[in-house]
Amino acid sequence: TPLLIAGGRGRGKSNATLLSIVCILVAIINVVTSQQPSAWDVYPPDLQGTFSTKVDHYNFQKDVERFDLNYAGYSKFADKTKISDGGVPVFLYCGNEGPIDSFYNASGSIFTMAEEFGAIVMFIEHRYYGGSLPYGDQSFDSGKMHHLTIEQALADYAAFIDELDKILPVPTLLPILFGGSYGGMLAAWHRYKYPHLSLGAVASGAPIDFYPNEGVQELFYDAFIETYETSSPGCGSALDSIVSSLLPTLTTKDILNSNVVPCGSVTTQSFWSYALGAISTMACVDYPYPTGFIAPMPGNPVQVACEKNILSRDSSGSDGGLDVLVDVINMYVNYTGALECMDFESEIIGGDDEGVKGLGRRMRQYSKGSHFKESDLGVTSWNYQACTELILEPITSDGFGFYPPDDGEGTEGAVAKCADIFDVETDPFWMGVSFGRGKDYTKYLTNTIIMENSRDPWRVGTLSIEENRGNGLYKYMADGGAHHQDLRFADDLDSDGVKSARRFESDVIREWIANA
Repeated sequence: TPLLIAGGRGRGKSNATLLSIVCILVAIINVVTSQQPSAWDVYPPDLQGTFSTKVDHYNFQKDVERFDLNYAGYSKFADKTKISDGGVPVFLYCGNEGPIDSFYNASGSIFTMAEEFGAIVMFIEHRYYGGSLPYGDQSFDSGKMHHLTIEQALADYAAFIDELDKILPVPTLLPILFGGSYGGMLAAWHRYKYPHLSLGAVASGAPIDFYPNEGVQELFYDAFIETYETSSPGCGSALDSIVSSLLPTLTTKDILNSNVVPCGSVTTQSFWSYALGAISTMACVDYPYPTGFIAPMPGNPVQVACEKNILSRDSSGSDGGLDVLVDVINMYVNYTGALECMDFESEIIGGDDEGVKGLGRRMRQYSKGSHFKESDLGVTSWNYQACTELILEPITSDGFGFYPPDDGEGTEGAVAKCADIFDVETDPFWMGVSFGRGKDYTKYLTNTIIMENSRDPWRVGTLSIEENRGNGLYKYMADGGAHHQDLRFADDLDSDGVKSARRFESDVIREWIANA
């Protein structure tokens, strides 16, 4: 049986894969107590309600179906003296793949910046996530999900912006868009498609140019290995050695004879999808303080994994380092000890149809802390999006990770599984047609900050885009930062690079507002 997951260095030429979010590239959000405060508690929304929008924005028949999108905002910073200058600034977060309050909680620096500018902060929920369900409890039934597209979501946000003057308590300027991971992709794409509806966008950790056949996957692998190496010298190379030695030789029998505890069946394909998803996503969320973003983690989790499991252990034994690898995986998916077994059957790559469907049902236990109704923290919705427009971004690792299948047989396997699960026909190249490639963004994208963080492997998803300050297109690398760390609350443990990134964002936004 061919191996359906690509590796990295030393595994031959690996073509790119269409990825995002997560860390996207993102993701399911597990609302748990963390060291950082909850923005919802610090800045409880005083603007909260629903916005009626079309189920299909491209249907102009009479009596087109409508549904409600959740929004939440905070207006107590609004500087009404700015009304005479054209209006109060608005910072609008483009909701991504989860309940709206999850992103509200994880975006504290937007509120801090809003206080500086006297701005109103607004968050809008993405269709088919949280409680923004077009068909209520039947939204995930067969034949009900075909309106879950990026184009429809962007149109939702366009319609919402057009109605902001009826929702907000004071006259305002056009909004400045914000987003992290998939939300950052949406913010950038909104500037690309609807530049007349916003002053600019901050797109953090947003791999908007991550397409097949361009060698991006190998860059992604090398990027997350680099995060391990810079955390603890020698750790990345040791982890790479373990993966490199096991990848071509590992058998199902080896897996079952290791310290893996599977919930059901396991294949080598599903194991590697799960494993690489876990260890790469831990690099993505390598924050210097404890967080509950995606999965509960200690501060500097990669360094902890390196010192506890990789550098202090002998990986030269007869198992080729498999038990070491499994312990690193366990640290990410099971740091709290609550996960009783690993559900390999829920992997789109190498898993089982019913297992993939069952993952969404099992994730409902994590929605209890949400302020909004949520069926499964977006697992079903995101896998549907991965199976349509974002084919190479499936959820992995018990719902806590993301990793792209390789081009060729890996992609073909994902496409076949998606057809079985959702009865869809995947077009992995549509996004490049709809939104362009690197050179197109360089030429046409205006008033956008592409913010990357150096510890985040998803940073490779914008390498092909060149800065064009003549168009107001900026690229910035926050040295020492993890996945859209610049959008989180400021912390004494932030690197100087992250602190500088926030100052850069503030300076550019000041220009946009001054020129409004």
